[in-house]
Amino acid sequence: MPADSSLDEEKASGEKTRMLKEWLDQNQYSRKGILRYEAIFGRTYVSEGGETTTREFVAQLNLKPGMKVLDIGCGTGGSAFYMARTYGVDVHGVDLATNMIELAQDYRAEMEPEVKHRVQFYLDDATTMAYPRGFYDVVYSRDTILHIDEKEELFRKFLHTLKPGGKLMISDYCHGDQEHSQAFKEYVAGRDYKLHTVKGYGAILKRAGFREVDPADKTGLMVDIMKMELDKFVKIKEKFVDEFSLEDYNYLIQGWRNKLVRCSAGDQAWGLFTCTK
Repeated sequence: MPADSSLDEEKASGEKTRMLKEWLDQNQYSRKGILRYEAIFGRTYVSEGGETTTREFVAQLNLKPGMKVLDIGCGTGGSAFYMARTYGVDVHGVDLATNMIELAQDYRAEMEPEVKHRVQFYLDDATTMAYPRGFYDVVYSRDTILHIDEKEELFRKFLHTLKPGGKLMISDYCHGDQEHSQAFKEYVAGRDYKLHTVKGYGAILKRAGFREVDPADKTGLMVDIMKMELDKFVKIKEKFVDEFSLEDYNYLIQGWRNKLVRCSAGDQAWGLFTCTK
């Protein structure tokens, strides 16, 4: 490939990342937006189920004290704090959203010393940052890689940075196999998500070189969790409206109801992917 062509691609990729970062910081993951999500997921959590799903998923990793974990798209730190406190592992959390990292750092400052010293957070782009070879025991990511188009390239970087026998665990939004509704197509386009079927996502991990790939469809769990979160949210309506606004409350309620419709219709799916180097 000509050098100028490669340079043009690099510039285009950098501009795309800059635009995504700007969009995340100013829209979906503004500081107010993050705090609204935490009102549902729980403090320090911005992914489905909060500590409930974190506890269930992480229990499958066989973590041991002193292991090193890379948390891609760490959000405000919930999973990192949980793993450090519960299993005594060292966690490096990375996120592209400035507001996420700033909040994670604020929460870290409040943590007990044994957790604080085991968790570090970095503002970085997972698609371009440096990955040390054979350094991590686990790479972990929750509902983040849906933003990334070149997934196989990223997964190869995860493979590179894992120790032999190391584990990868990802939860991510996916889509169903059938022809999708117009509403779902518009939703995906509006968020610029890059989605695959659960099976197709697993195939990408295999092509990247991972072994023992287990692509599990967790859409049913997602539906159960969302119903639980909606029930919880209705009960804290008054407190939430006092802190934010009725408009914010209605926006989130409608968003959860829309997700339930998309999942029930087979448009949207949720995958949990575990595999080994």
